[in-house]
Amino acid sequence: MKKILFALCLLAATLTAKTAEIKFLENPVWTDVLAKAKKENKIIFLDAFATWCGPCKQMDAETYTNQAVADYFNANFVNVKYDMEKGEGAMLADRYYVSAYPNLVFINPDGVMLHKGIGFLAAGDFLKLAKAAKNPETQYYTLKKSAQKLSDAQFLQFAKQAVELQDEDFGYISKDFLSAKPDILGNSDLIDLVMNYAFVLPKEKDLNYFSTSKSKILREGKYTEDDFDERLVSLAIQFALSEEVQVTEEMDFDAIKAVLDKYIPQRSFFVFNYFKTQYYLENKEMEPALAAFDEILNNPTKVGYQQVCNAMMGFGPTLFEEGKLDAYLEKFNAIPVPAKEANLSYLKDFVKAIIYIKTKQTDKFKETANAMLISNDTPENVKKDLRQALQNIGTN
Repeated sequence: MKKILFALCLLAATLTAKTAEIKFLENPVWTDVLAKAKKENKIIFLDAFATWCGPCKQMDAETYTNQAVADYFNANFVNVKYDMEKGEGAMLADRYYVSAYPNLVFINPDGVMLHKGIGFLAAGDFLKLAKAAKNPETQYYTLKKSAQKLSDAQFLQFAKQAVELQDEDFGYISKDFLSAKPDILGNSDLIDLVMNYAFVLPKEKDLNYFSTSKSKILREGKYTEDDFDERLVSLAIQFALSEEVQVTEEMDFDAIKAVLDKYIPQRSFFVFNYFKTQYYLENKEMEPALAAFDEILNNPTKVGYQQVCNAMMGFGPTLFEEGKLDAYLEKFNAIPVPAKEANLSYLKDFVKAIIYIKTKQTDKFKETANAMLISNDTPENVKKDLRQALQNIGTN
């Protein structure tokens, strides 16, 4: 009898586990969803998905079937799923800024977006997102409306969410927030904001102040000199692209160069020409893009060995598409490795390996990777990555 009871309990537990799931309305009429939310006084949870989206399927299989998740969402939300490429999905994608999947959107009964998450979330993180969506003090879009009134600590948390959500408005919001501060580096929260999230500083005086504040920032104990230098490069280029500098419709490259020469003189040559390369590529102007890239390869002493390698790695796939990769690799190989960086000589082959794997030149990648594996110049951590890459190729 005990065995039978145990078997029945086990069966009941198994059945219960299988039935744990969020109860979704799938592709319903949107006005009906809003009416249901108003009637039940609940927030709407919208799972915005696409049929081809792998992480969406993973959410279905792993997260939405979690018992704690199912219980919480079924009790607190009107749950709906919409294929963003069918029916009213396109309208909802436009209204709620859906550009990546899954988009996990929380909406009030009046149709106003309150909060969202992007990408696959495991059960624990998904529950945290849902609870933040229910709390007016943590709802992203509620905070956004009153962003300028937030404390520095609150705004820093808001900034983290803004960057995660790729909110295009955040650049203007953070600029306005900082412009109201008598000292943009006045406390740890503001320093963290400027070092990690602010896209551009309000005025040139702020950029100048930041550029002379390395010691103040390093005293925080969170950042290295490299962190500061990289951030200064980013803020300098963003300021050079701001309306304060770019006063004509045409891109003013001379003005950009002047800003870079002033604030990052040692790195200005590389940053300027790499920016020009990227700018012309985005505008599908290949000849000026190649001319700017040639400036980098033709002046390695001005650029620095590692920066040349980074530029070649980044631009290599485009050169391959243009049928120019072999010629540029020959030029790249001819660049001497500085004596003081002899330990980085392996980067020449590593750059080629990365380009080959990005451009799906499998045989060339294997040849280069295997040569690096038997070389004493290749660091062990790099060899480990190469072995993993070769293994992945072998199993695909």
